[in-house]
Amino acid sequence: MNITSDTRVGDIATTIPASISVFERYGVDFCCGGDTPLSEALQGTGLSVGDILAEIESAASSIQAEDRLHEDWADRDPAALADHVEAVHHSYLRERIPAVGRKMATVLMVHGEAHPELFELGRLFEQLRLEIEEHLRTEEEVVFPAIRSLVREVPTGSTEAALKDVLRNLEGEHDGVGKLLKAMRGITSSYQTPPGACATYGALFQDLQALEADIHRHVHLENNVMFSATRRLLSE
Repeated sequence: MNITSDTRVGDIATTIPASISVFERYGVDFCCGGDTPLSEALQGTGLSVGDILAEIESAASSIQAEDRLHEDWADRDPAALADHVEAVHHSYLRERIPAVGRKMATVLMVHGEAHPELFELGRLFEQLRLEIEEHLRTEEEVVFPAIRSLVREVPTGSTEAALKDVLRNLEGEHDGVGKLLKAMRGITSSYQTPPGACATYGALFQDLQALEADIHRHVHLENNVMFSATRRLLSE
């Protein structure tokens, strides 16, 4: 792939999956902001296009083949990707969000008085939980079955229009989730635990960072790979 300053970050993440970890390290939004040119996405990071390309090349050369989150999905049909997202990312979120919520409640109870910003973190997390739960239901009950049907058969014109509309709605929901994650990272100073924080406090912040990383990969696979492939099928 010939990457220039005008290359979309979502295309880079799709074509070179190893770039995802590099983008995450510098806070480059490759999922909801996947349409952003690389030079624009790097604004505020202190990095040049040459800097980030060198890091991406290094990451690509050292990435481990067994890392399933970096599997190349660019050439797979959207139905296979829907199966993967549901089995891996949806299952992860359904397991981890309740566990993180319980840990959040404990930290709020013990540390909330000394660190009142935790209450805003808790509010943002609860909003994130509600939005994700509804989002997963929509994908599993409406969107993914429609994508699987599209791969198997030619849809009617009304089906095409409805699917195009729901994809746009999902992308809007992804933007909302991205804003919540950004707000959570901001209120925690990028998940830096304060002096004297207990082990549970630190574990909560580690869990929130892991949750954020998984959601970023999840949204990237949908916005930049699955939805793009679906739209190509709809235009055929």
